[in-house]
Amino acid sequence: MKILEYPLVCWQLTSGAIFGQLLGYSQQVVADDVKSLKASFSEYIEKQMKDSWFYEPEIGSTRIKTISMDIRPHYQESDRIYPVKETLEVKIDAVYGSNESGYYECFLPLLHKNFYFYNEKDLDRLVEHFSRDTFHALTPDDIYNLLIPATPWLEQVKVKIPKRKKEKSQSGDYKQFKLLNGIAEKLPYSRKENRKGTPDAAWERGETIDHLINIMIAEKTNVLLVGKSGVGKSAVIHEAIRKVTSQQKSKDFFERNSFWRTTPSRITSKAKYLGEWQLICEDMVYQLEGARGILWLESFVMLALTGGEGPEDSVAAFLTSFIRRGKLRMVSEVTPEELEVMRRMIPGFIEHFRILKVDEMDTQTTLKLFEYFNQYINKRYSVAFTPKAQEMAYVLLDRFIKYESFPGKAIRFLMTCANKAMQDKELTIDLPQIIDNFTRQSGIPDFLLRDDLFLNEVELKDFFKEKIKGQDHVVDKVSDIIKVFKAGINDPNKPVATMIFAGPTGVGKTATVKAISSYFFGKGQAYEPLIRLDMSEFQHPSQIYRLIGSQGKLIQHVRQKPFSVLLLDEIEKANPLIFDALLTVLDEGILLDAAGRLTDFRNTIIIMTSNLGATTRSSLGFRSYQGHDFESNVRAFFRPEFYNRVDAILVFNPLEKETILSITRKELDEIQKRDGLKQRNIKLQFTKNLIEHIGEEGFDPKYGARPLQREIERLIIAPLGHLFIQNPAFVNRTITVDYDGKEVSLRY
Repeated sequence: MKILEYPLVCWQLTSGAIFGQLLGYSQQVVADDVKSLKASFSEYIEKQMKDSWFYEPEIGSTRIKTISMDIRPHYQESDRIYPVKETLEVKIDAVYGSNESGYYECFLPLLHKNFYFYNEKDLDRLVEHFSRDTFHALTPDDIYNLLIPATPWLEQVKVKIPKRKKEKSQSGDYKQFKLLNGIAEKLPYSRKENRKGTPDAAWERGETIDHLINIMIAEKTNVLLVGKSGVGKSAVIHEAIRKVTSQQKSKDFFERNSFWRTTPSRITSKAKYLGEWQLICEDMVYQLEGARGILWLESFVMLALTGGEGPEDSVAAFLTSFIRRGKLRMVSEVTPEELEVMRRMIPGFIEHFRILKVDEMDTQTTLKLFEYFNQYINKRYSVAFTPKAQEMAYVLLDRFIKYESFPGKAIRFLMTCANKAMQDKELTIDLPQIIDNFTRQSGIPDFLLRDDLFLNEVELKDFFKEKIKGQDHVVDKVSDIIKVFKAGINDPNKPVATMIFAGPTGVGKTATVKAISSYFFGKGQAYEPLIRLDMSEFQHPSQIYRLIGSQGKLIQHVRQKPFSVLLLDEIEKANPLIFDALLTVLDEGILLDAAGRLTDFRNTIIIMTSNLGATTRSSLGFRSYQGHDFESNVRAFFRPEFYNRVDAILVFNPLEKETILSITRKELDEIQKRDGLKQRNIKLQFTKNLIEHIGEEGFDPKYGARPLQREIERLIIAPLGHLFIQNPAFVNRTITVDYDGKEVSLRY
């Protein structure tokens, strides 16, 4: 019987609690003493080895070393990072040891990081490098929360490993597939392992499943399922694997296949040095061949982007020869866009696969699936959807969730509704619950989703006039957009609206954008529905990838917030190449990255702000300006193909005196909502003289109303803060703020 020793990092939390983490794994346990801690880990490892495969420890003779370093924490404020004045001494505990190949591996339990190195003399320098990289831009509080409360020490968890029985194949005996078990999962899962509760059946796909089985098993050909996101490609593969495995249990079934699922990144994750991933791929192919294995590869496009520096020396290129000789059998799934990307990156690679198209279901079949799901959820959780709820769910998903297809988007949404109903202990899901759950997902208020609710035009305009002062023509245009959206007659293949806001600074362009995002998508969403990008950060041609690359800001934000207002601030400062890249977004509402992944903008409102024309005026913000000057400057700056894709150019008026006073009153009223005043039950009253004085001092011909907040902070907030500090018991009062022609005074 073999005995393995796993390194265990421990430290004392309290007098009766010891924390332990298995080195190199994410498993963590808290126990009363070290003996109980070891027993818990030993039991866990033994169970894992029975159920699947648990790696043997890769490093031996582990040691621990504490390294001190001085760092300067940072804090972030208003999208800027500032270092603090003082340095902070931090002690980093490093656990390291050597492996069979002679390399060292180091673990940093504090930072949840590990790295490989070749010379023990380099340990201190490398620990400091990785630590500084992590601590950069962390606040002192964040760093404090990371610090281990006590000095850690090392223990060893001993596990007895019984000898494994050798499995047999028709080609003879072969060893347990250690590498394959480490980089892939053996399928199929049992239905009991489906912990998410979502159905794993491929309803109404029987013909496609049988076709896939015939290609994989009878023809022994690699197959690629092609279809839009959400059509059920993964469900078809999973059901085909389950069906084949079930048939193989028959005694007269001649050839037995095994199925394994992995991703390109998992295949190469164990590679530590140059050329090792190629060896891993070779071993994987040989073990699959011995197991008569068929590989289900997820993230197919990443095959061409993983491994080498380009597609020509990627994992896909390396595996091509094995696929051509029949040594490797694969099944995978892609979208049509990803398929074209693969054809372009590695010509000829796709020719080794049979294409099996999975089309989106029609309306009648989709509604039938809704009923299947209703039966499933009712049988499993005793929750049922009414016919009206199912119909409304279909209507909402079909209209708004365009970036996914049925049935995938339906199953996910209906499962969310079912979970919410179980949480609220409701047995029936009707129309209100469907609307409520969709509002939570999208932020769109119910009166914009339901045809039976009336849109009050007076309340609509009052909402925007309260937040947008002196720009009635803008309010009218925004109201028209909302009416079109409410009626459901906006173009479904474009963003909800695309606009350019032009005019001098400080006249309410950004405030209007915030009001639109709040009205359209601000109901119930967990995230802020406004995406703001400063286009002055993208002035160089190379920076286009930072904006629309696979990890670009624009791509990431819109994928995370598909229902949002996208503000491209000072659009004229961006590089002209970015204007060309945005043409497809403005025209079709979609954008493809280098890997063929689609980002959908059809549920966004795109607003670009511009100061074009403002610098040519000597009287910015005053009544002497002409609106058509700004519009003509915008028209002259952008190329016609870009300008023509914008729905509207809205030129903001300069601020009149009455508008400035109205903005001043609004900003002063906002002060009353601050926590310090509400907690002390303080009420503020502002005299007419004060309002006029603040309006005059806070308005600047060059910067518009932007300096207003600074004046309010200086003349009112600062004296109030001083008053409260000097008088801690100052509560339940009414304060009148006045201006006597010379200075601002507080009377109470």
